[in-house]
Amino acid sequence: MTDFDAIILGGGGAGYTTAFELSRGGMKVLMLDPKGVLGGNCLYEGCIPSKTYWYGARQLETAKRVPFMKAEISFPKLVDWKDQVQERRFRQHDDEIREHESLTFLAKSGIIVDQNHVKVEDRVYSTKYLVIATGADPVIPKGYEAGITTHELLMPKTRIREVPRKFAIVGGGYIGVEMASIFARLGSEVTLFASHLIKEVSQEVQSLLERELINAGVKIVKERSTGVLKENGKVVLTEKGKYQGFDEVLVAVGRRPNTSSVNGIPLGKKGEIETTPGMRSAIENIYAPGDVNGKFMLFHVAVLEGWVTAQNILEGNREVVEMDYNAVPFAVYTFPQVAWVGLWKEQAIARGFDVETRRYDLSLDSRAQIDGFAEGWMEVVIERGSQRILGAQVVGEDADMLIGELALAVGERLTSYELARISQPHPTQLEQITSLMRRVRRAS
Repeated sequence: MTDFDAIILGGGGAGYTTAFELSRGGMKVLMLDPKGVLGGNCLYEGCIPSKTYWYGARQLETAKRVPFMKAEISFPKLVDWKDQVQERRFRQHDDEIREHESLTFLAKSGIIVDQNHVKVEDRVYSTKYLVIATGADPVIPKGYEAGITTHELLMPKTRIREVPRKFAIVGGGYIGVEMASIFARLGSEVTLFASHLIKEVSQEVQSLLERELINAGVKIVKERSTGVLKENGKVVLTEKGKYQGFDEVLVAVGRRPNTSSVNGIPLGKKGEIETTPGMRSAIENIYAPGDVNGKFMLFHVAVLEGWVTAQNILEGNREVVEMDYNAVPFAVYTFPQVAWVGLWKEQAIARGFDVETRRYDLSLDSRAQIDGFAEGWMEVVIERGSQRILGAQVVGEDADMLIGELALAVGERLTSYELARISQPHPTQLEQITSLMRRVRRAS
């Protein structure tokens, strides 16, 4: 007789989703997280606090674009608002824990003894299933220790309560680009050290993001950085010299799976736990949803992986549900927003598809004109003949919302005709998906 049906290490999106689903399915579950709160890095130092700052920056951006509005931001009050949002969501998750009577949550770490036992302080618990959902941590390369990460910048009760006057950001991934775009609008003099911007997007989008940042006042240094020092403020070293006088230096060069509590489980080249599409590790009763598997370090992916994990455990450890990573939507919160899902045209052709693309200019959209963000485009990749939607990219206001419907189309293998038959509310930019699909069908 085991102590628990499942023990879950980690209370982030993957961990708590798995825990809640298993508890609802009648299992006795133990969930461990040393932070003592649910939500993982997304809520503690990631998506939620960063998008709160983005919301503040958006008010300033809107005021610049329309003639009837003025806006100013009190950054200390914006920080207070961020803290309130985080605290509200922490309490919300606490309520969810209490709703699941067969779930025990401990604000403690667990060390894996073997595939059926976890040590918590001086006690060892037995389990039938083990779920490792310990997430990932920011990478701080040697020589960069004088910098900060999103932990210091975005955590609850952060010490950074004034906009850094001179703010350096090292790294051109989505975190670095978003923070550069946001803090430039909040009043920082931003220098971004990045040889390229968001390598996952097309060259066209990279060029657009570079123009957007430069127009916002961001200085982009494409020299390779080599370290961060404290020296009359903070200094960023590069292969060609050094840049001085920064109040803060954000190091955003990537994240590494947190496998410090893992024993006896094979790891991949980047320290990740390799999994099947059903989230099972190399050991039959151990699952690893979320950032710890290194596939897509995104909160919404972690949540879905947690749900997939729970379904397969509840089915008696059979992989009846699998992840479809091709239908994962991505969104970058800049001005304009950038979002994409599925295959780019070049990727589709490389996989042997005969495709066509159709683009809609979002500056023609009535809602975009009302909001003052009449810029950008929507482009869809469609298989000739079947008219199946293979992928899409959106650049513009509400791209994060638009890509959700297009992700549904990709995941469910919908055709342009099926989307063309949908009536969307007016005036919203969702109408332009339908409009574009009708154009595709007429042009085919």
